[in-house]
Amino acid sequence: MSTEAVVAVTHPRRAVIDRAWRAIGPGVEVLSSDDGGPLRRTVKRIIDPLVLRLRSNNQFSAPFVGADVADAMHRLIVGHGDQLRAAAAWFTLLKTQRRRLRITTGNAQELYFPVCFELAVTKGAPGQQDHDSAEAVLRDIHADRDRTAIEVLNQYIADGRIVEALTAQLRRSWSDIRAGTEITGPFLAGLTTVLGPADTHSAAAARQRVWRALIADAAPYNMGAKAHHDVSDLPWSIVGVGLSSVEPQQPPAVLSEADGDRPLNRTVIERVRATLRRGLDREDLPDIPTLCAEEVDRSCAPWGLLAEDKQAALIAGIEVAVDLAPLTDTVRPRYTLASALQARLRKEAYVLHARRYLADGGPIHPRQQQVIDDLAAFSRPYLNRLWARLHGRDVWQEPCDDVDDVRSLLEGVARSVSLDHRQRIKSMLELQVAG
Repeated sequence: MSTEAVVAVTHPRRAVIDRAWRAIGPGVEVLSSDDGGPLRRTVKRIIDPLVLRLRSNNQFSAPFVGADVADAMHRLIVGHGDQLRAAAAWFTLLKTQRRRLRITTGNAQELYFPVCFELAVTKGAPGQQDHDSAEAVLRDIHADRDRTAIEVLNQYIADGRIVEALTAQLRRSWSDIRAGTEITGPFLAGLTTVLGPADTHSAAAARQRVWRALIADAAPYNMGAKAHHDVSDLPWSIVGVGLSSVEPQQPPAVLSEADGDRPLNRTVIERVRATLRRGLDREDLPDIPTLCAEEVDRSCAPWGLLAEDKQAALIAGIEVAVDLAPLTDTVRPRYTLASALQARLRKEAYVLHARRYLADGGPIHPRQQQVIDDLAAFSRPYLNRLWARLHGRDVWQEPCDDVDDVRSLLEGVARSVSLDHRQRIKSMLELQVAG
């Protein structure tokens, strides 16, 4: 099938949701962004799980949908217009009561959106008599917020029935991921522009337009879905680049005694723990059951990431990573950004020192050997760190739609890995001096 034919019969999922949302009309402003479309959290916390019910209707979850599916989604969202308007009214009431009760913990949208929709379905729009109900709802939501998140998680997963339910959800979510038939060539070709130079304002604007097109492309999703079943069409090995210890990628466990050292091998609970560690100073974490359920779906999604822009950013990172070989002179990076990173890495004193050691064939300290091993397979520490940062952005719904931001992220990860190597060498030398 040609690219033109695919474009003619499919619609970007996000555009379908946006059009349907605007068709609802007034009354949902508190659930909408400044431009009138639904907030990201409205989609994540209300539309996807409660209106479209993605776990039961996996045909609605593809990044691109056919005309019949798009029509069904539109009817379903617009058909819930009354409940969505009522949910917006409940959210306004809860926010008012939150201020009156001087509650400051937790992100109101993250915590209240699903509850507001549930209240809208069960009670309709709030009336004057519902002020006491709103206060009771708030006190119930915030009852456990003062307990440490890790403690709550440990107690939650101690219940075998919870783990069984999450495992059943994982099996369903994993089976829902299927690659489409769209070709990947145009996406990879577009990365030449995204990772290339932009010396003028018009070139920079063109690069941004290309990135906007790429994050709407189905290729990153499809490539990640293929990694689940058939890796023969992927341009690199997910084991070789260090994202997985096996290929095809296997479904992750919900809970396991052994931690996975590669990003796509980590258990669901291990990923949740990482989120909690990163989010200790943040107040917008959802509750633990929601966090675990979302992470099940995220761990089954292509590349272990739900958002299309994060999936696209990871593919860009893989393409950069496989071009980075600080210890050799034979690799010629295909992208300008990768060439700049390669040159910067090779100028590092510890890299020059390692190259001399290897050329001389002298004895190598075990800690220095570890750094040399990382340099010899630079994609592994690089993608391990990039995936972790993208996972954090995916959880917090922080966008990757600005091409300069994505390029800065790719550069920053290389710099972070290099600093880590430097610190290891420094620690080794300090131990030698102390000895």
